[in-house]
Amino acid sequence: MARTSREDWLDQGLDVLRDGGEGALTIEGLCARLGRTKGSFYHHFQDVAAFLDALLARWEARHTSAPIQHAEAGGAPEERKQRLSAVVQSLDGRLDLAVRAWALRDERAAAVLRRVDARRVDYLASLHVSQGRARDAALLLARLEYAAFIGAQQLFSDLPAESTRSLELALDRALELLAGDLPASPPRNRTGTGRRRSR
Repeated sequence: MARTSREDWLDQGLDVLRDGGEGALTIEGLCARLGRTKGSFYHHFQDVAAFLDALLARWEARHTSAPIQHAEAGGAPEERKQRLSAVVQSLDGRLDLAVRAWALRDERAAAVLRRVDARRVDYLASLHVSQGRARDAALLLARLEYAAFIGAQQLFSDLPAESTRSLELALDRALELLAGDLPASPPRNRTGTGRRRSR
């Protein structure tokens, strides 16, 4: 039998979390699913708390760090946004929902979720800034866009891909209309300060 790696335990944990919530994350349950002993679990993790910390870190890496890195491989802001959208669509939204539900009951998960939400919004805002929006306006657009994304996850998680794409197009159009009423970044002069030089 092949050796069970640390990543195998974490992957199985994410599946259990998605399907049964954090209450199903027991050592006994995980050992039964992997056909391993508790000794195998403790070979990789000091205790359950260490496992849960590693599990949340793996979720953050897969559902936030990796999509941002993938998007950053693109060129223009619009291309990066399209790359981000494509990779996010490929992720399992039910796992995000499970983490969000967990965070309602546990500060460990809540702290990670706060960091993830802030990082996602900040990255969306950076894309809007790259498209010429002032920072405050970009942050407002990013928050609205992310709020719509989270709402769609909660309400329409079972929509077919075509309907999901229609929602995204409608949101993009609404944001474009709103962006037209928001201030753009002031043009920078040659000194890069964004201020007029005194004569």
